[in-house]
Amino acid sequence: MSQKPHYAKEIPESETQKFAKYLSEDEELIVATGYGHTYLRQKFMIQIMLPGAVYMLAGILLAYFQKFDLLYGFIGGIILAVASSTLQTWIIYQSNRYLLTTRRVMVKHGFFRVRLSSALYDKITHIEVDQGLIDRFLLHHGTIIVNTAGANKDELILKYVEYPLEFKNVLERLIHQEREYFRRNPEVLEEIEGELVDR
Repeated sequence: MSQKPHYAKEIPESETQKFAKYLSEDEELIVATGYGHTYLRQKFMIQIMLPGAVYMLAGILLAYFQKFDLLYGFIGGIILAVASSTLQTWIIYQSNRYLLTTRRVMVKHGFFRVRLSSALYDKITHIEVDQGLIDRFLLHHGTIIVNTAGANKDELILKYVEYPLEFKNVLERLIHQEREYFRRNPEVLEEIEGELVDR
């Protein structure tokens, strides 16, 4: 029995609205993802252990000096540790988003201060997937490197992408569709220099 593709789901309306400001008028959002869930769970557990232990100790010490039951201090410390770790993990996820549209791949970094990098599909020369043994069989994430043509020969690096081979296949399919469109409509290619394209 074949497994359901991970990137074939409909994008929620909230995600579409959130990223609409980054898209041009002739563009549609196809995939919106970010750091994989396994990586985020790891970050959550690490933050529970290190800053979390400090919160638990602080809760116990506060309860001791305020003459409360130490159990209440410990529980308060756990609640604070979980809340802090959840918030930090959410910020990490929201700060690192990867978008595939009908025309380009975009990488959004940052939460308060945003840095956006993108590559048009017709500028992409090749795509690499870097996935170690543990990443492949246990963590199910990897790094995708998108190489582009041009004077700078820049590359976009997408880290901790969940099911990176599937993501690469979706990206390659979108690149192929874009190139086929321009092959069938060569007059549009002349207009694209001005970034005003009607489809």
